[in-house]
Amino acid sequence: MKAQALNVASALFAGTVALTACNTEQAADPAAYESYEIVSSGTRQFEWDSDAGTGTIKVLVEEKNLGSAGAEVAEIYFPPGAEGESHVHELEIIYVIEGELGHIVNGEMHVLSPGMTGVVRAPDHVVHKTLSPEGARVLVIWPLGGEVEGFAASDMRERELVHQGN
Repeated sequence: MKAQALNVASALFAGTVALTACNTEQAADPAAYESYEIVSSGTRQFEWDSDAGTGTIKVLVEEKNLGSAGAEVAEIYFPPGAEGESHVHELEIIYVIEGELGHIVNGEMHVLSPGMTGVVRAPDHVVHKTLSPEGARVLVIWPLGGEVEGFAASDMRERELVHQGN
């Protein structure tokens, strides 16, 4: 089942990148492709601590490795018992890889299990809540971008990720 979830996640990711490539308002920066690597383990990671444990946001795709502003993709780990605060996204697509996630949109609870997708659009307010004892791991796509900058400006710890090639 995990392999099937990863295949679906890969398809979602490829579709998002394709949609971003069709955006004629944002031209790619040719200089960004001078150091292009076909394999990436992510660009950087943000971490936060809560009573529930440490959560992580591993940024997989952002402007610096996409070559232009636009879609951002991250893998997020929500520790057991985690419950975030209400917030808004212009557009967020969240795909559950492992665990169960409470996807509370405008006060209405939706339970997302592996293989399920939730969507949030402005002006919806969303709260993410871990429902499974092992935590929850999700793939998040922000097709319009601009989310990673907010993490960098927050009080989360940040570290660069270095690809360890074969």
